Amino acid sequence: MTTRAASRVTRTAAAPRGASWIEALAVHVVFVLVAVFFLVPFLWLFTAAFDANAEAYIRFPAQPTLNNFVRIFTEHDFGRALANSVFVAGATMLLDVVAVALAGYSLSRLEWRFKSWITYAVLLLQTMPLSATMVPIYGLARALGLRNSYLGLILIHAAIELPFLIWLMKGFFDNVPRYLEEAAWLDGRSKLRALAEVVLPVARNGIGVVAGLSFLAAWAEVLMMIILIDTQDLKTVPLAFYEALRTRGGYTEVQYGIVAAMGVLYAVPVMAIFLATRRMMVRGLIATSRGL
Repeated sequence: MTTRAASRVTRTAAAPRGASWIEALAVHVVFVLVAVFFLVPFLWLFTAAFDANAEAYIRFPAQPTLNNFVRIFTEHDFGRALANSVFVAGATMLLDVVAVALAGYSLSRLEWRFKSWITYAVLLLQTMPLSATMVPIYGLARALGLRNSYLGLILIHAAIELPFLIWLMKGFFDNVPRYLEEAAWLDGRSKLRALAEVVLPVARNGIGVVAGLSFLAAWAEVLMMIILIDTQDLKTVPLAFYEALRTRGGYTEVQYGIVAAMGVLYAVPVMAIFLATRRMMVRGLIATSRGL
């Protein structure tokens, strides 16, 4: 009897206690509040975009219209800004992926003196605020003739994100078994070919994370755009937002419908990139966080 009672007590103690209905209700209420907090701005964005008399608060348009979308293309030249943003962000993404793949692989596989110092120095560069480097970047771009050019925007956007992305990609390469590329070397492949044919396919989730983060950073960056670009032909979407807010009455006469229509189209490529790479980004971030 004593043995049976002891085993019953052990099973009871080991069994997890079910959550009460109050705890479950509290969890669901908090989840709903958080979801509403993040969805309300998007609700205003979509309602105001189709409202001819949009205001700063949420209201459903009595007569939905597409006039705001027509005006941003006819009056604000938004089509050119959208095309420029897609080109600059896409080129930045490609440049970052190539540079980060090579640099991350070097830090992960090659051995040299002061390697750890260089690795942490790369991460330390990311801690420098962009505002502190704004003046040197402007002077360098002016001296090299990179102002008012696509090349200047692409190179500077890529350089801004490189330190963090290199550190991130190094973590992905560290998780790739070395025997895979060693087997490729034994088959006669060079290190560069083994990287392209063996290592990169295994680390494709990391490539997806790097590509997504690089595109989003270049897509949303506005400070470098303001100080490097003076011509209307090269303006991007963030600068179009800035100009739409600068009305004759300053910031007190904002055309909310115009801004909301721009915001809807501005979010479309972001959502497309997220939906295309969401699985790779989630798997890649989970794989990177294992070593933390």
